[in-house]
Amino acid sequence: MKTIEEVLQKLDTIIIWCKENQSPAGYFACTYRIMTAQVLKGIQQKKFEDNPRMTMLDLAFAQRYLDAWENYHKGEKCSNAWYLTFEATKNKNLLILQHIFLGINAHINLDLGISAASIMPYRKINPLKKDFENINTVIASINQKVQDSLNKICYPVDLIDKLSNGKDNVVLDFAISRARDTSWATAVIASNTPNFLQESVINIVDYAAAKVATQILNPKILTPALTKELKKCESSDVVKNIEILASTKTV
Repeated sequence: MKTIEEVLQKLDTIIIWCKENQSPAGYFACTYRIMTAQVLKGIQQKKFEDNPRMTMLDLAFAQRYLDAWENYHKGEKCSNAWYLTFEATKNKNLLILQHIFLGINAHINLDLGISAASIMPYRKINPLKKDFENINTVIASINQKVQDSLNKICYPVDLIDKLSNGKDNVVLDFAISRARDTSWATAVIASNTPNFLQESVINIVDYAAAKVATQILNPKILTPALTKELKKCESSDVVKNIEILASTKTV
C-alpha cells in the first residue's frame, strides 16, 4: 500500500465482509476507518509537523491490522492481542463497547508504538513525539460523532455520557488516550532495541496487550447478570449497527 486512500478501501472491504457475515468485528473496523479518514484529512490540511512522515506512520500502522486480519482468517499465526480480539467476535454475549475496546487495545497498545519505531531511525524516536501527540487532537475531534452513533445502538453509552457531567466522549477519550500513553512508551523502548531483539520486544508488548484484552473480556465491574442486562439495552441487529457506525461523518 502506498496511500491512505488504499487503506480506506481495504477497510471498506472488511466492513462489507463483516456485514455479510454479521460479524461484530465490523464495530472496530468502522471506528478505525473513521479515525483513519480523519488522520488523512489532518495530513491534507497540513496539521502535522511532518505530513509525509505521518503518512508513512499511518500506512505502517494500518498494515499491522490488515496483516493480522488476513493471517487470522487464513488460520495463520497473528499476535495474541489480535487473536483474542478476533476470536471474541464469536461470543454473542459481549457488549458492542467490549468489541471496540478489544480492537483499540490491540491496535493502539500493541501496533501503534511498534509502527512508530519502525518508521524512525534507530534510537531517534523523539522527533516524532509532537506529531504522535497531534494524532490525539485530530482523532479527538471526531470522538463525539462516533459516540453519537454509539448512543443509537448502545444505550448505556448515552447514560455514561450523561453521568460524566458534560465531559463529552468520556468513554472513547478514556480508552484511546490511556492506550496512546502506553504506546509512546512502547515506541521509545522499540526504538532503542537492536534489530535482533525486536521480535522479543514485540512479544513482550503483545503479552501485555493480551493481558489487557482478557480484562476487557472479563471486566471485574461486570457480573454476568449485569452484562446480560446491559446486552438488553443494545441493538442486536449487527448489520444495522455497523451501518450506523459506518455512516458517521467526519467534519
